[in-house]
Amino acid sequence: MSESYLDRPQDDDTYKAHPAFKRGKVRGVSLILKIIKNIIEGVDTGDGENVSPQVEGIRRAVLEYKTALEASSTKAATEALDGAKKTVASVRL
Repeated sequence: MSESYLDRPQDDDTYKAHPAFKRGKVRGVSLILKIIKNIIEGVDTGDGENVSPQVEGIRRAVLEYKTALEASSTKAATEALDGAKKTVASVRL
């Protein structure tokens, strides 16, 4: 077996990274984007909790932003929320 195909953690996040590392990284990014998209579209209402404290922190922050925009009666807040919804509607994951 070629040594280039062996898992070498020291090569993670470099051009020599193992293909599984790259697939896992893409999958992880896709899942985070789906969480954010679900918040903006109203699918995620804030119930429950994510197992990862880091992901839960980001999830809570985005929920707070959305809640603040919805509570604001300014034209800028309404436009920002509408723009975010329009943007995520075109994102395919």
